[in-house]
Amino acid sequence: MEKKTILVFGTGHLAYRLKATLTADNYQVVHATLDEINGSLPSVSLIENLQQFLKQLDVETIRMVYLLDEKDEVNLQLIIALISLYPNISMAASLFNENLIPHLQSQHSNVTIFNPAKIAAPHFAAALLQPVERKIEAGVIHNTPKMRLIKKDTLIQKLLLTFMGIIVVAVLFFHFYEKLSWIDSFYFVIVTVATVGYGDINLAASSSLSKIFGILLILSSTFFIWMIFSLTIDRILKKRIMLALGRKKYHCKDHIILCGLGRLGYFIAEELLQKGEKLIIIEQHEDGRYLDYFRQLGAEIYIGDGRITKVLDDTNVAQARALISVINNDSINLEIGLNSRSFQPGIRLILRIFDEQMAKKIKEYLHIDLTLSASEIANKKFYEILKLSQ
Repeated sequence: MEKKTILVFGTGHLAYRLKATLTADNYQVVHATLDEINGSLPSVSLIENLQQFLKQLDVETIRMVYLLDEKDEVNLQLIIALISLYPNISMAASLFNENLIPHLQSQHSNVTIFNPAKIAAPHFAAALLQPVERKIEAGVIHNTPKMRLIKKDTLIQKLLLTFMGIIVVAVLFFHFYEKLSWIDSFYFVIVTVATVGYGDINLAASSSLSKIFGILLILSSTFFIWMIFSLTIDRILKKRIMLALGRKKYHCKDHIILCGLGRLGYFIAEELLQKGEKLIIIEQHEDGRYLDYFRQLGAEIYIGDGRITKVLDDTNVAQARALISVINNDSINLEIGLNSRSFQPGIRLILRIFDEQMAKKIKEYLHIDLTLSASEIANKKFYEILKLSQ
């Protein structure tokens, strides 16, 4: 009897997408998760639980076993368990850890392992060169959402102006009231403000009004000097910290902005840098494991949330060639893409959308240039394995 049964293990978009593809091609598909295999016996080893689970099936009729869980550790456990139980059974697995793949495949020729992110990444990079069809209505200007302008902090400027005003008033007071020359008045005010006090000019023989004015001058000038000094140092330190964390304003042009440095973003970034593209990566987590690696490769790193308009403004999306958003959330990718349109209506947008049908609708109704599903791309590759094994 021809083997037609396909066993699919795993959760997530790729496992369910492959199950649907196989079912549509008239394969008998058995889908299971690790929780279903362990059942009510979590204390028993996975090998024993898997053996009990497979007893319900006719193992001889299984053409292929797919191990497509979203967690590497689950797929790795299942690979080892299946090899120990059925060394010759055909397996195709997904692993994001590139270091493990050659070791497993070199020792077991019946095991085929792919990294779904690595499969999909070239398609996202190639999308930069794909022709796109834009729906343009003559005489209609793109309606872009209004951005709230961030008010510039002018406190230091106001303090400086007030301080200069105090000096001017003091010079006028001592010139007209104490009958000092202009140069002596200015000299005395500066000496007083600087709290140097040489003693060559003083208010010992002056009127009470002059002494009170002198006291107020000393107190007010001391206050303003310390305020200006403190705020200036604070601003310098904040700017240095922001630069260290990757939150500076960029002025480059014709660059590519990549939002999300996860499994897929990692390989897309590598692909783009190998092609010599100018790349700015927006990553929300400042402790990301790949940040230093890509800094060394020459990519610019901006730590922030791509949904925030200031982040898009700082990365100069208005003059970017394209924006690629591959965060593990469809709505966030869409929000980032649409927000970037407020800066540059004609920017090329390449968004990761898990649901293929939703991706088509988004492209059609929101005029997004390209919407790609990493799981759909990987699904085709895993399906090819089955066809090649026939």
